[in-house]
Amino acid sequence: MSGEDAAVSARWSALDLAEGLQLGHALSTLQHLGVLEALKRPRGADDLAAEFGLDPALLAAVLEFVAARSDAVDRRGRRFVRTVADTPEARFVTELYAGAFAASAVALPTLLRRPGRAGGAVDRARHARAFLYAPGGAEQVPASLLTQLGVRALLDLGCGPGHLLRAMAQQDPAFRGWGIDANPGMCRIARTRLREAGLSRRVRILQGDGRRPERVLPASARAKIDAIVAGDLANELCAAEGAAVAWLQRLRLAFPQRWLLVSDYYGRLGHGREARRETLLHDYVQAISGQGIPPPDRKAWQALYRDAGVRLVHCIEDTSTTRFLHLLRM
Repeated sequence: MSGEDAAVSARWSALDLAEGLQLGHALSTLQHLGVLEALKRPRGADDLAAEFGLDPALLAAVLEFVAARSDAVDRRGRRFVRTVADTPEARFVTELYAGAFAASAVALPTLLRRPGRAGGAVDRARHARAFLYAPGGAEQVPASLLTQLGVRALLDLGCGPGHLLRAMAQQDPAFRGWGIDANPGMCRIARTRLREAGLSRRVRILQGDGRRPERVLPASARAKIDAIVAGDLANELCAAEGAAVAWLQRLRLAFPQRWLLVSDYYGRLGHGREARRETLLHDYVQAISGQGIPPPDRKAWQALYRDAGVRLVHCIEDTSTTRFLHLLRM
């Protein structure tokens, strides 16, 4: 099955759930410690334990369990090795959902009573590190659209590792860009990649709150901006009623008549919609991390835009997922 029709067809048993919890944490830990990277060639548990300062017997048990019940590691006699299934995309999923949001899952008893504490449970360092493995290519469609609009000065809110800014700077020598991200680890990754590409003079990365860019970006830079991109930022504002509308209104006041490209996804949990398991998982971590679950369709997002006084001009929707691009005029 594929697309939105690929609803979750089989629910997990109690054994599946218990095993998945332990297996995901074990694999995430091996990845975080660097053990998984060291398994590019077959290695024994004793050898690995000596290199990483770990207990050899316990490490052997962890590796055997992971090899027996996942597709990431194979066992070859007394040695273990990574498999072709251990792709960057797989590492991204593991580091993000079983790493960055692991503490949020553990804190659920507290969060159910005091949801205001949800944001503090996210491991921001691991969240940034997950994007070292994020698959590239998603920036090509928004980059192409912005280029068609003649955008040569861009503000990227929640810029992450800077994929979009780098892509646009590489294709246009006159391009200037600014990225804002609240995560210092993410900012470091973006700056490093831009520096390695020789683009750091034309693209600046600023640490700060993308919900209030007027407090981060100098007025001289704001005056140059042709367009703004908000990638997976609006969905962080869905927990508090009216927060997304207030954010859009502030943007409209600070950047009147500019283009705004919202890159996000339609939520499913709580909206009575069937969905792929990937969407349900992301909705769940959105909820337990205090970000809230975004509106379920274009009509619901348009209602937010109307309330904020911004106009939807163009929409691109990925029919295999619930991701979208909404081009707005502020």
